[in-house]
This record gives sequence, C-alpha cells and structure tokens, in this order.
Amino acid sequence: MKMHLIIFAALLGLSQLAACKEDEPRAPQGGPEEVSYPHRYYIDPENGSYYNTGHSPSQAWESVDRILERSWKAGDTILIKRGTVYNGSLTLRGSGSAEAPIVLGSYGDESLPLPEIAGGGSYEAILIRNVQYWELQDLRITNKGEAPRPKIAGIRIEADNIEGGVMNHIHIRRCEIADVYGTKTHHNEGGGSGIFYYNVIGGPNPSSFHDLVVEECRLTDCQRDGLTGYLSTGDRSLRKANTGFVFRRNVFEGIPGDQIIVNGCDDALVEYNIVRNCAPGDFADESVPNRMEAAAALWCIHSDGTVFRYNTVQDHKATWDGQAFDVDQNCRNTLFEYNISYNNTGGWLMLCPSDVAFDRNFVSQEGTVVRYNVSINDGTRDYVKGNGQTLSSTIDVVGRVGGCHFYNNTIIKTRSAATHADNTAITFDSYTNIEGSLVFTNNIFYNTTGTANPFTKVGTGEFIDDRGLILRNNCIYGYQEGTIPGSGDHNVGTILTDPKFVRLVEEFTASNNLVDKEQILAGLQLAAGSPCIGAGAGIADEPVFPLTTDFWGERIGNARNIGAYNH
Repeated sequence: MKMHLIIFAALLGLSQLAACKEDEPRAPQGGPEEVSYPHRYYIDPENGSYYNTGHSPSQAWESVDRILERSWKAGDTILIKRGTVYNGSLTLRGSGSAEAPIVLGSYGDESLPLPEIAGGGSYEAILIRNVQYWELQDLRITNKGEAPRPKIAGIRIEADNIEGGVMNHIHIRRCEIADVYGTKTHHNEGGGSGIFYYNVIGGPNPSSFHDLVVEECRLTDCQRDGLTGYLSTGDRSLRKANTGFVFRRNVFEGIPGDQIIVNGCDDALVEYNIVRNCAPGDFADESVPNRMEAAAALWCIHSDGTVFRYNTVQDHKATWDGQAFDVDQNCRNTLFEYNISYNNTGGWLMLCPSDVAFDRNFVSQEGTVVRYNVSINDGTRDYVKGNGQTLSSTIDVVGRVGGCHFYNNTIIKTRSAATHADNTAITFDSYTNIEGSLVFTNNIFYNTTGTANPFTKVGTGEFIDDRGLILRNNCIYGYQEGTIPGSGDHNVGTILTDPKFVRLVEEFTASNNLVDKEQILAGLQLAAGSPCIGAGAGIADEPVFPLTTDFWGERIGNARNIGAYNH
C-alpha cells in the first residue's frame, strides 16, 4: 500500500510539472522562423509577450519600450515588426564594437510599412548620444507635435565629452525621416532637422565623430532642414575634425531649408543625392523682401577636403541664398564635380567666406575646385531684397577667396523670371580678392535670356582685374561684351560665339519639372563644328584632384574641349 502511494505521488508530481510547463513560454519549434538567436531580439506589439525570450519571431517581446530598459552590447540586433507604430522617443544605450556593431532594424512582411518611431513633438524621436557602433536601418522616424517646436530632430546624434574623444561608427541606412515639425525659421527660432549631429570641442574631452554614414534614406517634409550639423567652434587652433563622413544616395523632398550641411569635417563625401521640390510653402513668404531666411541645398562650413559629386538639385526657393551648392567660411580644398542642378532660384553656387584674413586661425576660404558640372536655369528669383539685390546670379562670390578654380562646367540660362531677375553670370558682393584667387578655365556660359545681362557685376567696391579674376579659354555667349572683364593674362582665349549644342537647349529647359537627365546628356553634347571642340586649355592643378572622365563618364581625350563634354 505504501509503495502504491509513493508511485501515485510521483506520478501526480510529474503531471503537475507538465501542467506548469504548458503555461510557460515554449522554445521555438521547427521552421526557419522558429530558430532562436541569443543576441537577436524581436518586438511584435500585436503578438508578443513581456514574458517571452525575444529571441525569435514566435517569442517576440510585446513593446518597443523594451529598448529603453537595457544597455545593449556588441553584436545585439533589435528588430521591430513592420507595421508597428511606437508613440514616444528612444534613447539608445550601450555600445557595440568595430567587429560587432549593434543593429536596430525591422522584420516581417515587406508589403507592410516600415516600423515607425513617432516622436510626437519630442526634442528628438531617436537620441544617439555618447554611444558608438550603432546601425539603424529600415525604420520610419517622424516627430510632429501639435505645434512647431524649435530645434527638434528626427534623429539626434551627439558627441559631448565622450571618453576617448571620438564617437565611432553611426550608420543610418534605408530609413524614412519625415514630418519633423520644427520651426519655420532658423535665425530667430532654431528651426529643426530630420537628422542632426553635434560635437562639442570644449571641455575635458574635446569630441568628434568618425565614420558617420547616412545612405539610401528618404527625408521628406522636414521643417526646417534635412541632414545638418553644428560645431561648437570654428577656431582652427581648437579644431578637432570629424572624419569618415559619407552621405550617399539619399532623397530630400519638400524640405525648405538646408538639405545637407557638412560641418567641421575632414574629407567628407557627399554623392548621388537627389534634392527636389524645396518650395518654402509657408516657410517664407516671397512677397516679403526683407525676410532674412537663408538656405542652400548642399554645402560645407569649417571643413577641409569635402567632395560633392554626382548630386542632383532642383527647385530650391529659399528667400535668401537659395543656391544648389555653397562653400561657406573656414573651408579648404572643397571639390564639386559631376553634379547637375536646375531651377534653383538663388543660383548655382555661392562662395561665402568671411572677410577674416587668411593668416588667422579662423580662415576664410581657399582651394575650391568646381569642375564638370551642369547648371541649367539656376538663378531666377524675381523680387528685390531689402538691400536692393535679387541675389539670383548664377555664381555669387561673397567676400575674399583664394586659389579657387572653376573648369569645364556647362552653365545654361535660357529662362528669365522676368522683371527683377538678375541674369548676371558672376556677382561679387565686394571685390577684395588677391591675385589669381578666382580662375575660370574651359567653361561654357550660355545665356539667351536677353541682351542686357552683364557677365560680371560688383555689389560694392571697384572691379580691378589684377586683384583676382582670371578668364582662360571660356565660351561666354549672350552676355554684354563690355561686362566681360580683363585683358592680357587676365582674359585669354575667350570665345563669344554660340557653342552649338546637339539640341536646342530650350527644348528641354522649358519646364519647372525637368527630370529627364538622359535628355540633358544627349542635348548638351557639342555638335560637329562647335567652336568649343579642342579649344580648351590644359589644367595645371588636376594632379591635386586626379581626373579621367567628363560629365558623361567618358574618358577625357587628349585635346581639351570647352564645357563639360570632353570626349
């Protein structure tokens, strides 16, 4: 009898244990989706549970809040199910390593929307501060509150007195950043950015970034700016440059301010980005001439060796500036090549140095090279600003520059914005340049907007040839001859006749929605008999920036042409 009771008790204990096991989360069973990954964590608000392991889709956690509950480690991967919307902001904690970064991304049915982190008007939707080796991919980030909030961001990246002084490896790929509801003005209110980076040079650990990559992202309807950065000082005696910056294959649309700013960097690369439809909307009322809201599409400041190439910029309409490209103060050896721009109201490119002397720590600007770019109908602003200017010339030089060289560019102007448009090719706000500071070689300036358009104009001061501008082997067509400066060594080989493109430019520049790049490429080749074929000069500074192909990607021939077509 006693033996029977012992056996019964044992069986009862086993049955109770089995019942308890039925109530506990089970390890995934069978199938590729059920594989358990100890360093991978899945989040599924619809089907997940707080008590799950998180290590497989069937064992997913139920809340994105779990990301906030721990400091993540090298090799961890956090995946949020597609279709999820998380209302709140995330602060990322912990650091990965060079060999094993931490990944925050998505999983699930690719027909569903990307998982959304909706900041709802917070200071930022995602904060990456003093942590490193993180990769964000395949996410949607928004930050729209009930009212605009100054200085907010979709993603904010901060290096502030980080141990070791360098914040490494922040990669953002294939993300959508949209509806960042910052203030409409920058100067008085602070604006807002889709992605904002900030490094603090002061303090016990002067900090910088290394290996910040943003690629294949889409930034839309961000107020005020797209991908921008701030440096706590531009003083070169305190300089601690960011390195390894790559901004590649991103699309910026519906952003009225600055799309990309390279700030405080060495050798940053900005390539294959598309900027379009930058109309200000209610961001700035173009009927108010004194509105001082300045913005350009792609530009750099306090940076050396920045490369902008293969970018497309259209329809920038900021009330001040409004150019496709800008080299701002305290920059050296900036390179623009193989870019195309059109219909940007403020013009093609601005050189915007300060007037501080070169021998001070806070340098002005020097060594800019602009080559093999195409500009079409940039500079169409049709209202006068408070200083009496329209600020719509093709190239605007603001202050003192040194050793800047424009060569083999094709600049087209076939459409004028009518009454107030300034169709000047090059405007100098003040002419204080030193000998040889600005050289134009082998460029085509083509203008059919009207006979009264000057080629150069000086806002203030006297234009003196031997104080900067040198023209060599350019084709300058449709401008007033008396406004083309220089003689002797300052104006050599200038051609004043039609360059003879393959197709009449007007055929493909009449629309404000010019998108057919192939049509541009076909039309802007030089036709047989063009006076620009073989009429170009050699380029002495090419070894500084090695070059083998023209704008079309074709190998440059031995005989130099004038313009971007050179094969």
